[in-house]
Amino acid sequence: MKFALGLLALVATTSAFEIPNFGRGELRFDIQEFIDLVPVNKIVQITLQYFTEDKDFQRMVEYFRSEGFKQLIQDVEALPEIKVFMDYIHDAGIDIYKMVNKLNSALKLPLLTPPSYFIDTYITGGIKGFIQDILNVLPRQQLRDLYEKKLTTSKAFADLIAQLKSDNFQQIVNKVYVHEKFQELLTHARAEGIDLVAIKDLLEVLWGIRIPTY
Repeated sequence: MKFALGLLALVATTSAFEIPNFGRGELRFDIQEFIDLVPVNKIVQITLQYFTEDKDFQRMVEYFRSEGFKQLIQDVEALPEIKVFMDYIHDAGIDIYKMVNKLNSALKLPLLTPPSYFIDTYITGGIKGFIQDILNVLPRQQLRDLYEKKLTTSKAFADLIAQLKSDNFQQIVNKVYVHEKFQELLTHARAEGIDLVAIKDLLEVLWGIRIPTY
């Protein structure tokens, strides 16, 4: 219970405050504009209601305490491609290590060390219902419009999307996808009736992230 409440508090605080940065680079301003469009209070309210009322959601939160999930996080963080990507975000001025270490602290995992060259209502129910309820309050058209605008007006944002479409990031996706614990997570998602194909297609269309099909 204490862990779950802490995790929910983490979601609320990381969504509400400004992106931590080093006072350099334009990328943080681009990403912050997307965050500012998200109705944080509504999402937190929906999440808390699911946590108190929905058994499926409670089991999912409990799964995040499992050693299997913690091992998945550590294995992903240990990928050399992850370090390349995180260092890129770090170099663009966003304190990505600070944000990731909040998750690690909540899971009681070792903290990551940043590069040395920087200074330091009603709910639908079920996991599928939770995802749909969150999607229902997101201003999706505004997010799409802002995405298209940033691609043409912000070099920093365009460079980020190029990173997401790069071979290095694709290797991250490929390695995480075949990970035993990630496959277990996909199995749970399928059992809950989550439309994984729709999520896969959305990632490919919007961000250019190609999900393997095995």
